[in-house]
Amino acid sequence: MSNIQEPTPASAEGDTPEIESANPNAEAAKYRRKLRDTESALETAEGRVNALLRREAEGVAGKTLAVGADLFEIGGVAIDDLTDPEGNVMPDAVEAAVEALLAKRPGLRNADAGWGAVSGGRYDDDEAPRRASMRDVLREARNSR
Repeated sequence: MSNIQEPTPASAEGDTPEIESANPNAEAAKYRRKLRDTESALETAEGRVNALLRREAEGVAGKTLAVGADLFEIGGVAIDDLTDPEGNVMPDAVEAAVEALLAKRPGLRNADAGWGAVSGGRYDDDEAPRRASMRDVLREARNSR
């Protein structure tokens, strides 16, 4: 029988909550810590949402621009300018911002974008462009022999 006493194990919740609740400064510090953690989580979530919104806007802009990110980097457009009050990307606003950027910097246009009407859109009714049918192609091949 030894004189050494074994320490009694403290419970998981232990005596600390009673001590913290007795000290108002400790309780306030606990709430400040929770607030900082919550603010940090909110900032992280907002960053992710903004990155997703930016990626969506870049996708819409990439149909016309060679690099969709140029809308933000060169055009200086903010994501808030391209979203509605609910936070959704508005394709019309993105396209308008792209057109405004291309008015200043036409070299940023996507090289693969179509030319539109090359003739300037002036067609007479009799000379309206018509797609060739398979019959037209076969007839032309037969006549060229």
